[in-house]
Amino acid sequence: MFNINVNKKLIPIKMNCFLLYGCLGPIVGFLPTIAKQLGYSITTYGVAMTFISMIKMVMSPLAGIIVDTFRVKRMLFFTMTLLLVVISIVFMFIPKVPLEIGVEMKCQSEIILIVHTDTVQQSTHNTSMFNDEKNDELITCKLTCPNTKSCDHNINKSKNQSDISDYWMTTNNNDIKKINDRSQIDVTLKLKDMEQTESSYVFHLLSVQMNGTDIPLTCDCRLKTFCHISCSNEDIMRISTVPTHRGNVLNLYQFWIFFITVTVFWSCKAISATLQGSLCLDLLEDKPEDIGKQMCWTSFGWGSFSIFIGWLVDCFSINKKEKEYSPVFYSGLFLSICNLFVISKLKVIETKKTEGKWNSIYGLLTKHYVILFYIWVILIAFLHTIITHFLFWYMEDLVSANNDHSQRAWLKTLQGIAQFIQCFGGEIPFYFCSGWVIRKMGHINCMVIVMGAMAIRLYLYTVIWNPAWIIAIELLNGVSYALGTSVKLSYSKIMSPEDSTNILMGILILLDGIGQSLGSLLGGFLFGLYGGVWSFRFFAYSSALMCFLNILSNHFGLTKDLTNNNFNAVPMTENNQKNDEVDINI
Repeated sequence: MFNINVNKKLIPIKMNCFLLYGCLGPIVGFLPTIAKQLGYSITTYGVAMTFISMIKMVMSPLAGIIVDTFRVKRMLFFTMTLLLVVISIVFMFIPKVPLEIGVEMKCQSEIILIVHTDTVQQSTHNTSMFNDEKNDELITCKLTCPNTKSCDHNINKSKNQSDISDYWMTTNNNDIKKINDRSQIDVTLKLKDMEQTESSYVFHLLSVQMNGTDIPLTCDCRLKTFCHISCSNEDIMRISTVPTHRGNVLNLYQFWIFFITVTVFWSCKAISATLQGSLCLDLLEDKPEDIGKQMCWTSFGWGSFSIFIGWLVDCFSINKKEKEYSPVFYSGLFLSICNLFVISKLKVIETKKTEGKWNSIYGLLTKHYVILFYIWVILIAFLHTIITHFLFWYMEDLVSANNDHSQRAWLKTLQGIAQFIQCFGGEIPFYFCSGWVIRKMGHINCMVIVMGAMAIRLYLYTVIWNPAWIIAIELLNGVSYALGTSVKLSYSKIMSPEDSTNILMGILILLDGIGQSLGSLLGGFLFGLYGGVWSFRFFAYSSALMCFLNILSNHFGLTKDLTNNNFNAVPMTENNQKNDEVDINI
């Protein structure tokens, strides 16, 4: 049975949840692919997010200490939301890193052009990256190559016919000033003469002109150089464009603008989440397990705006080579401004100053079941970070592997639908029912279920070839994330001293930050080295192992369910026991 109740005092916090996560959802969801489009590798992004998570780890507990000490909860919440307004504007002006567009020209017995690609990504491709209908089309390309002394000019002095090495060295000796140390080469080729290897595309040339002179397609000495290329074929230009910056990003001002902007954004997100969780628990008073009913409004905002903004990004990107992400940031700007008004109407319960709170917290942190609970929090944050940071990147790799232009054109909509299903198909039902599930099964059993669902979810990513199937898999987000969040917050509330809720919420965010840092670092390296399939499978097996260890710790009594303990929990009275139906607050 369902009881539908409207609690008017909770309406402002519901609106805050909706607006805050409506702002955060599209930015967090599309941030990995935005970084990819800006020219950062998946490893660079993972390492950057590791340091950003570390900074966030400090900010969240600090926010809890500040509001518990100085009682400025509303002011700090308002300030963080105001910063989100500024960050939404700054995001739109982050510059791209410089990228190379070129091929390797190589000559040993004949002249060839080589485009090196990601070994892991290419090994998963079952289709050509090129339009097969135009394989017989004659393609012209212009190369601009730096001069090289890799050829020994004396080799060809005894020959009557010159080859590319003669022309190359002649240019190198006589025309350096004229061409500014770069040789101009015109080539023609056909796609049907191309060879594809595991890690490269090799183009065999039909003709070569060097500074206007036709030259033979053979050479006696080894010649190897990197050339900038400009071709009449869009497919060649696409694969010839290096997708990520090859140098040290620490030397680029573009990287530091990106890093600082994302750091401030992630810190605002963390502090806002800390304060919002504390506000929800304060308003719920003696029913902390019902936190999910309030947090479901975060899913309403996250899911609805993700699908809408994803669709807008695709619409704004029609006939453009890259995705236009400005709708993401305009929506964040608008929703944050609306949220400033809502925060001014929130009922804020400031913490009362009492003595001995640090002794209580220290005593709490020495209990074995609390330590195991915090380890579980870190592991869940670790695994959820793998999904948050690398799932959309993986979806883009699947689309590239399928070479489906229509799928690529509406990829952001598909990713928005995935987040919509995460929220409306998974999170919201479990947020509504989480209190009932926790009361029926207990916290420690729910922890096992969450870890097991995460293992299944991660493994399913590895057995699909079409990214559209991810939409169905995201239904598991309700168990692996929403139920886990409700367990985490309610368990912390039950075991926390009455006057230290904000500090404990900050500690939770600190632990989340540890998990996120480790997930970003390890995930970035594994995805960069082994690709998405094997990385997701490794984390799925790891999650299954942790689930098994969780079961063992429960069996041997190392964990402790606090539902009936005399902390801050309400005893199960006769009235509580008979009201096991799901209450829905709207």
